Amino acid sequence: MAKFDMGAAWDDSLQLLKAHVALTATIAGVFLFLPTLAVAWFGPVPIEPPPGADLTAVIQSFQENFRQMIPGQIVIAISTIIGTAGILRLWLSRTGTSVGEALLFALRVFPTMLAIQILCGFAVGFGFLLLLVPGLYLVGRLALVAPAVADRGLLNPFEAIGASWQLTRDNGWAIFFFLFLVALVIIIAAMIVGFVVALVAGTEPGFGRMLGGFIEAAFGAIGSLVSIAVSAAVYRQLSVRTNGDLFA
Repeated sequence: MAKFDMGAAWDDSLQLLKAHVALTATIAGVFLFLPTLAVAWFGPVPIEPPPGADLTAVIQSFQENFRQMIPGQIVIAISTIIGTAGILRLWLSRTGTSVGEALLFALRVFPTMLAIQILCGFAVGFGFLLLLVPGLYLVGRLALVAPAVADRGLLNPFEAIGASWQLTRDNGWAIFFFLFLVALVIIIAAMIVGFVVALVAGTEPGFGRMLGGFIEAAFGAIGSLVSIAVSAAVYRQLSVRTNGDLFA
């Protein structure tokens, strides 16, 4: 297997982000940005434990907040899966496609993508239970499952997982560290901006919450787009080297 080139993958990620800007922005806005913004603005307000609360009260507040978050997070997860599949289809289609065609494709493969999320989540989670290292390795080996579905139209989740496993052979750790570095930069940037916004506008209901929710949704959408571009770029690089075919 060819060695993974991190620099080339990053350059290709930037090219993908510049390609089909209007089409990509349309899907990202509807499926990555708006659901998160709606939950941030209209979802339940987090419950704060009263001053001087004991450990039991703190745990109860945490449990109630978690329970309240579930419906909104489900909506965000579903819309993210559809948006991710649609954007990947736009970027990886070898014959060109429209937004409508990309979204129809995303709806068709939604059950497959959902099954993949569950299967990969269990696999990585089990790997983390085995002293962390196997879980990190699996993140790299399973990183190309969604791009494989978008490119090849795979409907069998196990076939998609197998495709990622084959493409990432001998490159699992390199891909993981690439994904980790990109995610770290996104997280640090989001924390800095979030801290500044909270400091300036506050977090109380009203303007502070509205502005904070907008920034959260915007950074979430941008972070998701970058992550999708990175996985697509890695797939394009390794798929071309493995199969000898070319992307437009």
